[in-house]
Amino acid sequence: KFGFFYDIIHLPGKLKFFILAAGIFAFANFSYMFFVLKSASLFSFSIFGEQTKFAVPLMLYVLFNVFYAVFAIPFGRLSDEIGRRKVILGGYILFSIVCLGFWKFTSIYAFAILFILYGLVHAMIMGNQRAIVSDLSSEEHRATALGIFHTVIGIIAIIAGVFAGYLYDLSSNFTFVYGAILSAFAAIIIISSFEKYPNVVED
Repeated sequence: KFGFFYDIIHLPGKLKFFILAAGIFAFANFSYMFFVLKSASLFSFSIFGEQTKFAVPLMLYVLFNVFYAVFAIPFGRLSDEIGRRKVILGGYILFSIVCLGFWKFTSIYAFAILFILYGLVHAMIMGNQRAIVSDLSSEEHRATALGIFHTVIGIIAIIAGVFAGYLYDLSSNFTFVYGAILSAFAAIIIISSFEKYPNVVED
C-alpha cells in the first residue's frame, strides 16, 4: 500500500505544484563545474608560472562560495518576511540571467559579476526550497515530504548533469541557453502558483 509513488500522489496539491517547479529548475541547475569549466576555457592563463594557470577560475569559484555563504542567512530572513516563493522566484529568474550572461559575455570582469550573482542564486534558493517543503507539508508527513523532494531533485540532477555535459560537448553555449530557458519556465510555474494557491502557510 505504501511506497514512493503512493506518497507522491497523497502530497498536498500546493506541495506537488512546488515540487514540479523545483524539478524543472533542477533540470536547469546543472553542476557549478560547468560554470568553472567555462571560465577555465577563457581565463586559464599563466600569471606567475604554470602552477598558477588555473588561478583565475579558482578565484571566481571562491567568489561564488563567499557570496553564497554571506547571503544565505539574509535571504532566509527575507523569505520569512515576504514569503519563500517570492525569494525562490527571484532566484530562478536570476539564474536565468546568469546563464544568459555566461552565454553572451567573455570578459573577466563580467564573469566576476556573474559568479557573484551565481552565489546569490544559491543563497536565495537552496535553503528556502527545503524550508518551503517543510512549510507546505503537514507536521506528521514532513519527513516523508522532504524525502520525496530530495529524491526527485537528486534523480533529476543526475539526468540534468549528463544532458548538460552532452550539450557542452556540442557547444558550451547550448548548455547555458538550455539552463536559461528551463529556469525561466520554472519561474513561470512559480508565478502561476500565486494564482492557483494564493493563500499558503509560507506567505
